[in-house]
Amino acid sequence: MPEKNEKARRKAIKRSVRDDANQKVRDNLPVPAAVLKALFNHVDTQLKSTECDNTLRHALDFLRKNGLPEQTVIGWLEDNHGYCDCETLWNSEEVLEEAVPGYRDLEPSTKLS
Repeated sequence: MPEKNEKARRKAIKRSVRDDANQKVRDNLPVPAAVLKALFNHVDTQLKSTECDNTLRHALDFLRKNGLPEQTVIGWLEDNHGYCDCETLWNSEEVLEEAVPGYRDLEPSTKLS
């Protein structure tokens, strides 16, 4: 069984790896987190009245209506396991929630700056 100091060292390493991964997510956001939150809210609202059709139909609709960079955002969603609308909510949003402090309190926005 590891000594107390060894346990603390391992815990610090895990925290550092997690913090570095979260910083990388924040550094590579295609648009501000508040814009992604607005996208997720839109997709969630749409999926309450229709089932996921295994596409990013609702996400694309939001991006187009708001003049946002489609390829860049879709690439980010897919890089974070959001290959369809429902996966964007289950996977991509979860990545953002973990990486962005205060994400749940952010006001959704469609503005890039």
